Amino acid sequence: MNLSRPSGAAHVRNEPTDKEDNVKARRKRMIALVAAALLVVAACDGGEAGDTTTSAAAGGEGDGAEIVAWFNGETVPADEFGALEAEGVTVAFDIRGDAVLTDMLRMADAGEPLPDLVEIDSHLTPAFMEAGLLAPMTEQIATWEEEDPELYATVPASVWEDGTYDGEIYHFPNKSLVDALFYNVAMLEEAGATPPPYDTYWDMLDAARAVQAANPDLPAYFATGGASHDRMFRWLYSFGVPFEENRPQVDTEQGIEMIDWLQTMYEEGITDPEFMINQADEGKGAFVAGELPFIEEGLNGGGGFMLDDFAYGEDWLTAPYPIHVDSGGTHIGVPRGWSMAADAANPYEASLVLRYLSDPEIAAERYFDLESGVVQSIPVLEGEQMAEEQPFFTEELLGIFTSLEEQIPPATNTNAVGEVLVNMVEELTVTGTDETPEEVAARYQPLFDETGS
Repeated sequence: MNLSRPSGAAHVRNEPTDKEDNVKARRKRMIALVAAALLVVAACDGGEAGDTTTSAAAGGEGDGAEIVAWFNGETVPADEFGALEAEGVTVAFDIRGDAVLTDMLRMADAGEPLPDLVEIDSHLTPAFMEAGLLAPMTEQIATWEEEDPELYATVPASVWEDGTYDGEIYHFPNKSLVDALFYNVAMLEEAGATPPPYDTYWDMLDAARAVQAANPDLPAYFATGGASHDRMFRWLYSFGVPFEENRPQVDTEQGIEMIDWLQTMYEEGITDPEFMINQADEGKGAFVAGELPFIEEGLNGGGGFMLDDFAYGEDWLTAPYPIHVDSGGTHIGVPRGWSMAADAANPYEASLVLRYLSDPEIAAERYFDLESGVVQSIPVLEGEQMAEEQPFFTEELLGIFTSLEEQIPPATNTNAVGEVLVNMVEELTVTGTDETPEEVAARYQPLFDETGS
């Protein structure tokens, strides 16, 4: 199939693969690719794209239907879908975590039963589609709009646009991870450093250097709240690094500048290797302890910094992370959401689960209490609870979030690209290298090119 995205979203194109006699071969190929790339993914269902059941698309009673839903993380609503039982829908759920695509491909190849709904990282949607695992949800979403227009209107229109491939909705990215720059107010003031926002990462580096000069014994002066490939994709987009399909062109001027920045921070001791690996949340711990001036962290994790002895507005503040506008830089999100299996027996009832998860009360619980990604729910984003509990999610940051047009580029090989990116950032900021930025770029570009598209 030719997986094309609407205007304003990342564009992906893959060769036709939906013929029934190719399904087994595709799955075996995908299994090998996933294992080789050590994909970090979410859950999915199995089946052939041509076998989609849509008889209940226009509505249904839901009598005795059981829907199997696989969550990526532990953000299952407290009532465990009890509210749906009155509508005759029972939800059997499981929390699968990462690397689920590999499991589902093997199960599908073995003919084992698979779930009806799966929560996956949005950039993996094409990989599930190429394997023949997903069904379009366009009819079910249209029925939702007809039957419950008030609830439907709480979902931003951009969500459906981002989940559309070849004119069909295959994905419902109902939450997203988006980062901000968190900073220690007193440290910057005492060092005489200019506070955020910064136009470039070099401006931020200058401020970190000032804090380093005033506090030379700190373990680090900049950290990130995670260690996945997400941060590298974000820096690529921030510096304006161009992409060939979803392969970054790091041997360009923008790519070399990003490499130079990462190397400089390592060489000057601005970063700490343990913080960059971040296996035990060292960066977050140092920040709340008042021993780190800057940390880039997801806004969904900012609630962990809201402490009585580390007060927002006094001890710390937030700002947008730097964007190199003159080089084509832009903000990105890291969405995650739901897709329906190609052979889901009860697609209408499955769509009721998506409606349930979109209820503003459920969405708010998942975000504020269970710390999911930022939910794509207009009442939650604009509600009083957001302003009261997360003042660090400022109007400026909310404006950026609601107007995002870029994400980690969806494609079958995105996590293979991500593996190369993780190796790069660890070499540049954990072990170090004597090579020049140009030499590093020249060595890594062929590795990106080899990941395919």
